Amino acid sequence: MKKGYFIQFALIVIGTILYFWANIQRASVPGAIFDVLQSDLKANAASITALGASFMYIYAISQLVIGVMIARYGGYRVINFGAVIFAVGSLLFPFSNSLWLLYLSRGLVGLGCATFYLGIIQETKRVVSKNNFGIVLSLILLIGYLGGIVANAPLVLYVEHVGWRQAFLFSAVLIIIFTVIFLLLNVFIPKQKTDKSVHLDLTFFKSILSKKENIYLYIFACINYSLYYSLQTVIGKKFLEDFCQMPVMKAALVLSVMGGLYAISGPVLATACKAILNRRTIFLKIAAVNTLLSMLIILFCLFFNIKSFYIAILFGIMAFLASLSPLLVPLLHDINKQKESPTAISIMTAGFYIMVALLGNIMGFILNKSAHFMSATGIVIYSSQAYIYIFGLMFILSLISVFAVLKIKESQKTIRYLNM
Repeated sequence: MKKGYFIQFALIVIGTILYFWANIQRASVPGAIFDVLQSDLKANAASITALGASFMYIYAISQLVIGVMIARYGGYRVINFGAVIFAVGSLLFPFSNSLWLLYLSRGLVGLGCATFYLGIIQETKRVVSKNNFGIVLSLILLIGYLGGIVANAPLVLYVEHVGWRQAFLFSAVLIIIFTVIFLLLNVFIPKQKTDKSVHLDLTFFKSILSKKENIYLYIFACINYSLYYSLQTVIGKKFLEDFCQMPVMKAALVLSVMGGLYAISGPVLATACKAILNRRTIFLKIAAVNTLLSMLIILFCLFFNIKSFYIAILFGIMAFLASLSPLLVPLLHDINKQKESPTAISIMTAGFYIMVALLGNIMGFILNKSAHFMSATGIVIYSSQAYIYIFGLMFILSLISVFAVLKIKESQKTIRYLNM
């Protein structure tokens, strides 16, 4: 029993490391290397942002199935499948010479990555006590989200020295090594039983989506996350370079700081939430209002051509208040039945990345249709007008997010506990 526990703990650790590499893959393309890819591939903005979207769409759609597969087959078995696909896609990416092969490789990476988050949550929930689940989950997310730091300034510096293909080839080799270790460790644990009562049943989705509590939570969570993450992975670095006229490494460092703030905020928010007896909605409301105000201030700077470093500070504040999964996941567990919870979480996660992908496509379209010019170094610079359209859209979405969060009520379990 003790031996089996430590092997399962080791599997959670290796799974978390794979999740760390998944975050590097997810955050780095196209965001950190937007200009490098555009210059090397001779592609327009829509084609480059589509690299991120091809990952996000596959990742998002997969969530709707992965949640059910995990409930049926268990987290470890699903991660086994995902890790192999992830390794194949990671290896294909640096060897791809056409956009279509690059899109295929990003889709494979997205499919593989889709298994890690939900699989790790499921197995951690099974192994760790309920009282410590939120804290342990936040620590796992902390390690995973450190990938957002590595995916910016460190990666940009490495790419400058060896090129993007060599950098991603090195990443693929490490991913393959950890995948093999994960597969080998699975040999030493009992085979997980298949729960044949769980299958892809639309009644699960109907039950979950019929609850207003879920709908308001999904609207808020998906918009709030996508506004932050589209800055982190698609347009943030390019915007800082084009409008704020930041040097490449300084802009990359801002995004690395964003990744770091996002990573540490999970444990901080989870601990703060526990300190006030698991009142979660107050933190959701603060995050929504902060995003709204940040978008408003950035629009003001764009309209009046204020190229201020304070915009980077706003990015950081948004990042710190964006890591809400340690609060949202327990809320979904409280709102929904036990067997529905994995599917409920998968719907939310799918919504996260569908929104990011849609925003990425729209941003690429806006940039393509807007005025731009070529710098002396051959980099395409986009106009302030383009970014006004982009942040105007983000401001409207943040208004919708605020409306939704005001409809979210504290879970009945928390209210009953407070009234005891």
